[in-house]
Amino acid sequence: MKTELWNKIRNGDAEAMKILYQDCYQELYAFGFRLLPDRDRVKDCVHEIFCEIWSNRKQIGQVDYIQAYLRTCVRNRILKEIKQELNTERIEDQKEILQLREYDYEQLLIASQQLEEQKLKIWHAVNRLTNMQREIISLKFYEGLTYEAIALQLDLKARTVYNHVYTAICSLRENLKD
Repeated sequence: MKTELWNKIRNGDAEAMKILYQDCYQELYAFGFRLLPDRDRVKDCVHEIFCEIWSNRKQIGQVDYIQAYLRTCVRNRILKEIKQELNTERIEDQKEILQLREYDYEQLLIASQQLEEQKLKIWHAVNRLTNMQREIISLKFYEGLTYEAIALQLDLKARTVYNHVYTAICSLRENLKD
């Protein structure tokens, strides 16, 4: 039956093309989605296949196994899409990927140790602050309160809170200078 549809399409029957499209679309979409899990791109590929078939209907020869032919067309189109995407990646992106692959276990271990050392330095610097400074820094930067809100909460003047924050930041900068 599909062979008859194919012959009608080759002769320019738009209704036959519509019937073939409706009969095969879901199966081709599901097949394409297994190859490329991107709904929009798979839909585009399937639509383009049918558009190409219609545009080139006079040049396309006899096809006995239409479903297999259409699946092959979809597979080839999706592979072409993937290849084109890989070729259009920026060179900088490829360099970054290569650099990420170059890290070995030893380098990752060193980076992890350096991060731990930085955390420890910050912890020591924060512990050198006065209790009032630590509390104000916590309210200001971790809880996001304004100077006025901190002043109300701690029963201080807003200018005093501002001065404590300034002094604490200067102290942290000095202690973390190393």
